[in-house]
Amino acid sequence: MPELFLIDAKWEGEIKLTDKLKSFLKKNNPKSIALFASIQFLNLDDFIKEIENIGIKVNTTKAKRTNEKLQILGCDCYEDSFKDSIIKNSDLILYIGDGLFHPKAILLSQSKQKNLKSVIIFDPISDKIEIINRKSIEKQLQKYKRNLKFFINSNVIGILVTIKPGQQYFLAAKKLKQNLEEQGKKAYIFIEDTININNLENYPFIQAWVNTACPRIGTDDIVNIKQPLINLKEAFDPIKALEELE
Repeated sequence: MPELFLIDAKWEGEIKLTDKLKSFLKKNNPKSIALFASIQFLNLDDFIKEIENIGIKVNTTKAKRTNEKLQILGCDCYEDSFKDSIIKNSDLILYIGDGLFHPKAILLSQSKQKNLKSVIIFDPISDKIEIINRKSIEKQLQKYKRNLKFFINSNVIGILVTIKPGQQYFLAAKKLKQNLEEQGKKAYIFIEDTININNLENYPFIQAWVNTACPRIGTDDIVNIKQPLINLKEAFDPIKALEELE
């Protein structure tokens, strides 16, 4: 079997506190910021010093799934994804990178909060600033609440398991199956490499589904399918999960 090497794709440019970002921060006047970044832009020591030099405290943490401080993954979309509660304890959230997938995880991690904080996205290559807020995930949250209600009232459950390294939770799936059967429900485990939720319609006898792979399947992809699907984390106590989102 060939060896597998994973190489971080670091951006070799210099990440600076640009005039545009400095002006934005001064206008919003935060006393502290929670700082996150994608893997390409983790060389932020000088950037952090520049922000602190204008009187703003920079709070950092390490996500439980990552190897590097500041780094965030798309699956870090729960409140307990991080070692420290820097989101709650900061005035503003700043993400260094491009695209919406990773910063949306920060929004989703606040889904239980009534006053969800916006995420400021700063692209150090284009010097572009973008703001995403609750509106960016509202459709997903509403669909997820609907799916939880369907799951609670369903009697035939399909449990999706991937064999991909890092996303394989077969033992947890077996435990959930046993839990559901003890409640008088029927539960079936479906195993595949890449989970394709478009195939769920091929099993019309399944009333609701549980995703045990990347949780973003259960938050992002659900808006494009009719079948009710929730994530493993909520499946053991869906009533509590629904109450926390209401």
